[in-house]
Amino acid sequence: MDHFEQGLARMMRDGDEDTPYEERHQVRLRAGVRARQRARTVWMATGSLLTVAGLGVGLTLLASLSAQSGSNDPQPRPVTSAESVTGPSTARPASTAEGASLPTRTSTTTRVAATWPGSRSSGQ
Repeated sequence: MDHFEQGLARMMRDGDEDTPYEERHQVRLRAGVRARQRARTVWMATGSLLTVAGLGVGLTLLASLSAQSGSNDPQPRPVTSAESVTGPSTARPASTAEGASLPTRTSTTTRVAATWPGSRSSGQ
């Protein structure tokens, strides 16, 4: 109860006043106090709901931002078969002559036979 409501309650209880409130005034005062209490309750509930909603949105955004920042790691490359392995690329040096073509990159492909312990190789 705030100061205003305490004063009203005290004035309504005190019968020693010179002119006590009439019954109709007491009814209106009680209704006013109840209306203020309801309004305060609604105001506090609305504030609490907005606070909880704001925290929920903030935590959701924080979680999504941290999930996005954590995915900057390079993704693993798919595994290639053992039959075809590409060797390192080599760049050919460009000549200094006029009209020479731009340097190109070449790669080599090497066949690798996969043998397992205990298996027979066709070359033996």
